[in-house]
Amino acid sequence: MNDIRPRRWVVVTAPTDRGDDPRDQVRGALHALGERHPDTVFRTAVLGGSGTSVAGALDEAAASGAAEIVVVSAQTVLDRKIDVWFRRVVGHWLRERGAGAPDVRLAPPLSDTANYTDLLDAAISGATTPARTTTAPLTSPAWDEVPGFTRHVLVCRGPRCSARGGPETAEALDHALEARGLGDDDVLVTQTGCMFPCSQAPVVAVYPDDTWYAGLTAHRVDRMVDQHLVAGRPVSEWAGARRARTSATLEA
Repeated sequence: MNDIRPRRWVVVTAPTDRGDDPRDQVRGALHALGERHPDTVFRTAVLGGSGTSVAGALDEAAASGAAEIVVVSAQTVLDRKIDVWFRRVVGHWLRERGAGAPDVRLAPPLSDTANYTDLLDAAISGATTPARTTTAPLTSPAWDEVPGFTRHVLVCRGPRCSARGGPETAEALDHALEARGLGDDDVLVTQTGCMFPCSQAPVVAVYPDDTWYAGLTAHRVDRMVDQHLVAGRPVSEWAGARRARTSATLEA
């Protein structure tokens, strides 16, 4: 029997999510949409932070043979700066793909659709939940101390890095550290927002060594971990181009 695959994909995006993938929040909506549009595949993606990147979702759609991909923001109020970032990321992906790329289209923001008023009305007219004073506090004994790490690795998951290999770098780093038995008390890894310089993506910084790596793609991670994080010798040829420090000093 022939394998008939849906030719239309819809990628529902969130601007950034450093916690769980947004699919958990929109799972019910995507399931209902899937029943209404059985010929369409629905996926979620994030512009930056953890979770499937927009470029990753587009890659998956293209690999499946999708003829058309619609990218829609899940934000209910348009953030024009974020909207520009989405367009840049999608444009970069199309340039990288070249002439064989699927037809990628951008849906309008939800606030521009005719039923936006109904969406807001449903939210305020339905069941609401009272705010409580019994929520978990902002402090906890578990957060009193800085972990006892030797090195702090900052993995940029800003929009450009997320579009140019940052998710794969972060995943490869997690696997490499786990394989070598290195935990938070050895190497503390933090995924960050944009760190600059975006043109050198994917960017990774290591402190206290004050080492910034440019183009640290996933296939370079093992060497960086072994040579730098284990043996203590930064990989100098992968260091990012750096602006010369000025003679100005900071006021105390």
